[in-house]
Amino acid sequence: MIDEIIQKFRSFRSKWQEFLKKHHEWYMDHARQRKLIIFGVLVTSMIGLLIGTRFVPSKSRFQDTPIGTGLSFGKNNNATISMDSRKYNADQKFMVIKFTVKSDGSHPIDPKYVSFKAVTLEGQDTKYQVLPLANSQYILLLSNLSKGYKAIQIKATNHQPSVDNATMDTEAALDVTDSSSSSASSESVENDPVTKDGVRFVINEDNKFIDNKLVKLSQKDYAVQSLTQSIKILNRRINKQYANIESFQKQIVADKNAIQAAEKDRQYQVDQSDADNQIASAKADIKFQESSIKNSRKLINTLNDQIDLYRKQIMDVESGKYKFKKPVSADSLR
Repeated sequence: MIDEIIQKFRSFRSKWQEFLKKHHEWYMDHARQRKLIIFGVLVTSMIGLLIGTRFVPSKSRFQDTPIGTGLSFGKNNNATISMDSRKYNADQKFMVIKFTVKSDGSHPIDPKYVSFKAVTLEGQDTKYQVLPLANSQYILLLSNLSKGYKAIQIKATNHQPSVDNATMDTEAALDVTDSSSSSASSESVENDPVTKDGVRFVINEDNKFIDNKLVKLSQKDYAVQSLTQSIKILNRRINKQYANIESFQKQIVADKNAIQAAEKDRQYQVDQSDADNQIASAKADIKFQESSIKNSRKLINTLNDQIDLYRKQIMDVESGKYKFKKPVSADSLR
């Protein structure tokens, strides 16, 4: 019995040693292949990293300006300027940047006093055009902007003479910008974009806002597009005012019914003070609703007048009567 166990153990040990010997021989025979595989993986990784750094835009030392943030723009009517959007067609090498200038007074900032200057971090033969549109909106169109520009700095300056705010009548009826956009003042940072000479906007190169389906329009088309959009917004506000008028009229009918009911009930009451209070309250509300209707109709007339002016501006743009600024070269930022 013991001899049989010893024999089996010797047989297992012999087979195991033979297995280890074959494995060692295979390991030694394929050492060169393993080294080549490891070397190939390392080279492939290095090439991948080089390709990645070539196609992924590098960040500049400048801080991006947030979209939709209103920045103080001169001393005129507490004016602010915001960058609303930026899109870049890398295939066609152009970028479209939209700005909005806002003022809390009845005297808007005249576009002739607003100037823009664009510079690129990496020197390129880039051209840019400034397109003043309706509602104190502007488009900055950069052409011949190749990948690798790293960053763009845009300086906006308000040259309009200061106006006494005490003489202003605040009126926001014609504001056709999106009210959901943020207008909060930017926090004070080390690289404050607001200077005594103007406002600096920085756009770092990034794949996030590349849109190769973006169509490059003419100055005329951008202006007509903006004016048409402004008319649509004002028409929506007019429709809202008509809906408000309908609500005001329904409330007047309800108040009149309440007065009739109170007058009918008061003849059966010894203490008529409650009924008298209800009648007085309803009559006061009727006056308020009538005043609201009057204000809504006045606003509708004002908005319709502005729509007529926008339509006239569209005609002037399409006929060539409205003159645009010529493109200028962008400087390199060093």
